[in-house]
Amino acid sequence: MPPATARAYRSPPVEMTAHVRALGPGVRAAMHDRGVTADDLGEVTVDRGVALLRPGGADADLAVLHQPGGTPWALLDEIDRLLWLAGAAPAPDLIATGRADDGSEAAAIRLGSVADTAEHGHPMGPEALVQTLATSLLALHDRPTDHCPFVADTAALRAVVDRRVEAAEIAEAADGPYAGRSATELAAIFDDLIDELGESHEPVFVHAALRPDRIWLDPDGTATFLGWQWSGLGDRHVDLAAVATLLTRLHGPALVAPFVEAYGFDRVDIRRLDAHQLLAHLLS
Repeated sequence: MPPATARAYRSPPVEMTAHVRALGPGVRAAMHDRGVTADDLGEVTVDRGVALLRPGGADADLAVLHQPGGTPWALLDEIDRLLWLAGAAPAPDLIATGRADDGSEAAAIRLGSVADTAEHGHPMGPEALVQTLATSLLALHDRPTDHCPFVADTAALRAVVDRRVEAAEIAEAADGPYAGRSATELAAIFDDLIDELGESHEPVFVHAALRPDRIWLDPDGTATFLGWQWSGLGDRHVDLAAVATLLTRLHGPALVAPFVEAYGFDRVDIRRLDAHQLLAHLLS
């Protein structure tokens, strides 16, 4: 494994939007406490209809998730899960929520002012990336799940895949093992693999939709995951497979084994890991 080298680190650029979104009083109060106004917020990205807003140039450990009124179900689903997770790593601390007069929903969350996504790796290098992701998933998968109301088992996630196929949301892979195969064909292959393996008998709380732009890394070593709308009790291998894919894309397959070792070889079924890489692709 190459030695870890720190890369130049800065907050991602914030694109200021042309209008100020309506925010509920609780979210505005949380922003005021940190010296942030609605005019300071700029849109960083939109993921499944939920905009991530961050203050441009402000040294504030705060971000705002926002979804317009009408059908803000994605953000409401995420808020429900963040409330249940109660700020336990790697979920962000939920500071405030609120509905504005126009029906839009917003949530203020804690997100480091210099945190950046995993799209370009970890600011301290590949070794730090491996350790941070393994530690984060262990913390998530080991949390108590008594009375958890959310389900992310194979049936639930396959229903998500079917909706994504119908909406043509799954891009065909340009290269790699999935190139030239339709999403429908890949889903059928996954179904055959799971028929052979069976459903997991050790469900844990999984994120279920990990992707580099939903993983935020801070130079202090912490990781924050966003995009929890599909999370719930399911097979740990869907998260492990997503991280294995991320590591392979960034640094090649050599980092997958150290990641599995850091997570715990005895917790990983290689056959399930291979099968769930296909599911992680269909969910990303």
